[in-house]
Amino acid sequence: MGLTPAELTARSKKEYGELIEELFSTAKDFVPVRTEHAVATEDGYKGMKSTEQFKFRKASRDANYRLNALWRQRMITTEGCLREKMALFWHGHFAAWSHWSTSTEQYLNTLRKHALGNFGTMLKAISRSAEMLEFLNNQRNKKDAPNENFARELMELFTLGRGHYTEQDIHEAARAFTGWAFKLESAEFIFREKQHDFGEKTFRGKTGNFDGDDILDQLLADKQTARFISNRIYQWFVNAGTPNEAFVSSMADRFFGSGYDIADLMRFVFASEVFKSSLGARIKSPVELICGLDKNFRIRFELEENALFVQRMLGQELLYPPSVAGWKEGTGWIDSNSLMLRLKLPAALLNQGSLDWDAPASSPQENDMMMSMTGGDAPMRDGKGRVFRTLPDKAAFLAQLDPHITNDALFSMLLQVDPSDALRANVSQGDLMERVLEILSSPEYQLC
Repeated sequence: MGLTPAELTARSKKEYGELIEELFSTAKDFVPVRTEHAVATEDGYKGMKSTEQFKFRKASRDANYRLNALWRQRMITTEGCLREKMALFWHGHFAAWSHWSTSTEQYLNTLRKHALGNFGTMLKAISRSAEMLEFLNNQRNKKDAPNENFARELMELFTLGRGHYTEQDIHEAARAFTGWAFKLESAEFIFREKQHDFGEKTFRGKTGNFDGDDILDQLLADKQTARFISNRIYQWFVNAGTPNEAFVSSMADRFFGSGYDIADLMRFVFASEVFKSSLGARIKSPVELICGLDKNFRIRFELEENALFVQRMLGQELLYPPSVAGWKEGTGWIDSNSLMLRLKLPAALLNQGSLDWDAPASSPQENDMMMSMTGGDAPMRDGKGRVFRTLPDKAAFLAQLDPHITNDALFSMLLQVDPSDALRANVSQGDLMERVLEILSSPEYQLC
C-alpha cells in the first residue's frame, strides 16, 4: 500500500532481492482478525420476532463494519503487508459477502491464512466456508433439488475459466456438493448426509461416486486451473491490459509444478524482469488509493462508519463485492466521474475540501444511502446531513521531509511514474503541504 518517506529512505539502501525476502519473511506469521458477534442458531433466528431479527441483523452488520476497519488497519502496516495484499487479491477472486458477521470473519481469516500458502488447500477451505456456501446457495443444494450456482462459479470464476467445462459437468458437480452446509451460529461446516446424492456421477469424462472433494481434486489436476489463476495474478500484480502470454505460461508451469505453492509463484513473479518493467502500469484500486493515503497521514474519521462511505463512493467496499465476479480491475476503476472524485479525494480527506457525487452506495444493506456535498469549503456530508470530519496527521508526515525538499524529490517520492510536463508546471514552489497535495491530486498518483 506504499511506503512512508522514512520507510522509503531506509529501503532504498537495500538490494532488490533482499526486499523481496523481507516481504515474505515479515508476512510469515498469521494472526486472525477477531471481533464480537451477535450469535443465534438458524432455528433461533427464525423464532425471533421481526423487531428482534432487525436488531440481530443490525448487530451483525455493525460487526462486519468493525471487521472492515480492522482489516484496513492491517493493510496499512508495512510489516506483513504482502499477506494482506494477497488476501485482497483473493477477496476479488473468491468474491462473496454475508449478512452474518460470524461467516464474514471466518471467510476473511480463511483468505488471510492461506493467502501465501497452497492454492488447493485454500480452494477447499473457501468451498467449505459458510460465506461462500450461503452466497452461492449451496445451503439449498439437496439431492432431490440440486442447486448449480456454486458448481458453475467454481469452474467459471475460481478454477478453469469459461469454455473449459460443459453444462453436464456443472450438473454433475452440483450433485457432488449436495449436503454441504454450515451452522449459522458458528459458521462451522457441516455435512448433511441425508441431503447428499451418493449416486454415480460422470464429471469431465470420468465416472465414479464423487463427492465435493473429488470434484475439487479433478479441477486441481487440470493444468488449465494453474493457467487461469496465473493469468488473474498477472492482471492484478503486473498489468491489467493485454497479457504477456509467454510469461503467463511460464507462471502456470511454475505454479502447477510446485503443486500450487502461492508464495513460490509470487517470488517468481517479483524477481522477473517483466514485473520490474511494469512499474506504473496498474491503476490503483480504491482500497489501495485510500490505504495509501491513510498509511502516510494516519487519517481518522470522527465517525468510523464514514470510512465505509468513502469506499462505496469510489466503488470498492471491503467485504461487500458487487457480485461473485468481484470488481473490475484496471480501467474498470476509472470513468469521468470516478476520476474526478479520485483527484479531489486527497484534498477532501487531508484538507477539509469539498466533493460532489451522485452515485448510490453499493452496500447490499444500505442501498438507499447516497452521499452529497454542498458549499466550496464544506466538510463531507452524506444524505442525512451528517458531517464527515477527518483527523489526518499531516505534521507527522511533513516531519519526515526536508523542509527545503525540491519538487523533483517529491515527484520521486510520491509517484511511481515520471510527472507530465503539465504536472511539473502546476506544482507550486511554495508551502510544502500544498505541493504534496497537488501531487497527490494528480492523474499520475493513480498509477502503481
